[in-house]
Amino acid sequence: MFLKIALLVAVVAIVWFGFRYLERRDRVSAGKRGTGERTLGERLRKSMRAKDADQPRGGDVEDTERCPTCQAFVSVEGISDCGKPNCPY
Repeated sequence: MFLKIALLVAVVAIVWFGFRYLERRDRVSAGKRGTGERTLGERLRKSMRAKDADQPRGGDVEDTERCPTCQAFVSVEGISDCGKPNCPY
């Protein structure tokens, strides 16, 4: 009994959402979109832009070199004395 009811609900939902999709598609192709209504492609592009904005962009790549005294990696351009004895910089 439960299986029959679940199947009936699924069929009704598929028909309902199918008609809504077809009606919306016809409305969009006719140029009668509602305010804020987007096509599937526009929604996908918007979500991809939002996803890209959430991810931090990497900075510039710098060459580094390991300090033989403190074993820390320091930028080759901004090398300065680390303050430890025997620092080669």
